[in-house]
Amino acid sequence: MKTQPLRKEINCLNCGTDVPGRYCTNCGQENIVPHESFGHLVKEFAADLVHYDSKTLLTFKYLFTKPGFITKEYTAGKRVKFVHPVKLYIFSSFVFFFFYFTLTAHDNDAPLDKETKQKVENARRENKEVFANLPDSIKSGNLSTGDWFRRLSAVDSKEQYDSLQETLPEEYRDNSMQRKMARYFFSANKAGDGQTKEEKNHAQEELFQHNYPKMVFVLLPLFALYLRWMYDKKKWFYADHAIFSVHIHVFFFLFFLVCTALDALFHIEAFTSWGLLVIFAYLVIALKNTYGQSWGKSLAKGALVTFAYLITLLVVFISFVLTMTLLIA
Repeated sequence: MKTQPLRKEINCLNCGTDVPGRYCTNCGQENIVPHESFGHLVKEFAADLVHYDSKTLLTFKYLFTKPGFITKEYTAGKRVKFVHPVKLYIFSSFVFFFFYFTLTAHDNDAPLDKETKQKVENARRENKEVFANLPDSIKSGNLSTGDWFRRLSAVDSKEQYDSLQETLPEEYRDNSMQRKMARYFFSANKAGDGQTKEEKNHAQEELFQHNYPKMVFVLLPLFALYLRWMYDKKKWFYADHAIFSVHIHVFFFLFFLVCTALDALFHIEAFTSWGLLVIFAYLVIALKNTYGQSWGKSLAKGALVTFAYLITLLVVFISFVLTMTLLIA
C-alpha cells in the first residue's frame, strides 16, 4: 500500500514544532498531507487494531504464566508493550462482574415450591389489613423518608412487601429506588426472622453481590497500602504497589470467573474452592518474583496481606450495609 506523502512544510500541524523528519520530536505526530486516502485510513486502522490486540494478548499471556512479571517490567519502565494497568482493570472488572452475576443469578422465574407459594398467598391475604391499618399520612406515594420507613416496618417479609406493591394503586407504589432500599432493609435487618438457613444465605449473598463492585474500589488502594507497610519505602513507591494490586485483582477477576463458569457448568463448587487456593499461591509467587525476597518471607507476607484484606472486606461490607440502613431510617 502506498505511503502517505509528507508535507512540504516542516511545522507540525498538531503542536507547531519544527519536524526534521517524518515524525514530530515533540508530540510524535506524522508530518503527512492531512487529506488522507481511504487506503491509508484502512492501513492505520488495521495497524492500530493489530497493535492493540498484540499488547492485550501479550499482557494476558504473562499475567497468567509469569506471576509478578508484568509488574516488575512496568515499574522498571518497560511499559509500551503492555496494556496500561487502569485500562486493564476497567476491562477485566467489567467482564468479571457482568458474567459473574449472570452465572450466579438465581432464577426468579422458576416454579415456586409449596411452602413459598403458601407464604405468598398468606402475604396477599394480609395486604388489605396491613394497608388499612396504616395512618392516612403514610398511605400516599409522596412520603418523607421517616414515613416511608414506618410503612416499610409495618410489613413483615419480602414476600409480603412484593405482593403489597402489586396490589397497591399505582400512585401508592414505591419507585425503583425505594424497592431496592426495601430489599436491603429486609436482607440486613430481618435476615433472621422466620427464615430458613438457605434464605439467610441467599440474603447475605445478594447483599454481598450488590455491594462488591463498590467495595473493590476501596479495597484495591488499601491492598496497595498494606504492601507499602510491608516493604522498603525507599525502594518501592506507593504507585508500584498500586500497579501490583491492579495486576493481582485482574488475575483474580479472570481466573475466578473461569472457576465460577466451570462450577455452573458441572453444578458443583469444587472449582471455586480450589481456585481460591490457586489464587493465594499465585499471590505468593508474584510477591517473590516482584519484590525479590525469600520464599519464606513471601509466604508470610502473602498470608498477612490476605488476612488483612479479608478483615478489611468484612469491615467495608458491614459499613456498606449500615450506610444503607441509615439511609432508609
